Amino acid sequence: MQLSDAQFEQYQTDGYLLVEDALAQDTVEQTTDRLREYTHGNREPETFESQIEPRVERGELDVEEEGDAVRKFEGLGMVESDDVFGDIANHDTITAVAEQLLGEHLKLLRSAAMFKPPSVGSEKGLHQDAAYYPIQPRDHLTVWVALDEATPENGCMTVIPGAHRDGLLDHEADEYETDIVINDTGYDESDLVELPMEAGDALFTHCLVPHYTAPNTTDDWRRALIMSYMDSRSRFTKPDEELEPWVDSVHIQGEEFPGCV
Repeated sequence: MQLSDAQFEQYQTDGYLLVEDALAQDTVEQTTDRLREYTHGNREPETFESQIEPRVERGELDVEEEGDAVRKFEGLGMVESDDVFGDIANHDTITAVAEQLLGEHLKLLRSAAMFKPPSVGSEKGLHQDAAYYPIQPRDHLTVWVALDEATPENGCMTVIPGAHRDGLLDHEADEYETDIVINDTGYDESDLVELPMEAGDALFTHCLVPHYTAPNTTDDWRRALIMSYMDSRSRFTKPDEELEPWVDSVHIQGEEFPGCV
């Protein structure tokens, strides 16, 4: 896929770019089927972490099956051990857009699946992806792939266009130690833009764009796959022994550079 000048400019100006039909519907179905094998079938997420919705974990909400309460899968083991996820990390459309936005030398920083089960999925508070990762330069991007129709009612992505130019903001811990949110900002509700998406659409966001997703108040699933990419010449700004367990990389394409990620 070749980006137009207008698309490239939008990413630079607003900090995000929505690419429709990035994944074919059979690929979407294959991915949702594989996710359900992990949540409701016999596959065990042995190479990545699984997280349960906080209200269920605290005993405030009951579900019929444990899989109905999964909040997310997280870890590069998703793409290293499962070809379904690995193929998406290396998908021609996704990597072509990432290359045009970041450069030809790419590494994968993050892979995750985000679930918002019907009437169970909680909100993910306003945050910047860069706050989780000690990386320089701060220009890596996240690709958020809708696997179901994403709407304001079930928790579509909501962003603050252009706010990536405001730099890294202060974050505070939230529900989990691995959840951080921006609680004190100069933005107001009118700055927020909801981005409804169809299954197969991909949203590319700059790592400094503040964004959040609302709770799922519908009877429908809202699932998404996340892949984050960085230039292979990026550097982690902490020694290896001080990096959080989730900070790592997987080679995608181009060259690798000594002393870099």
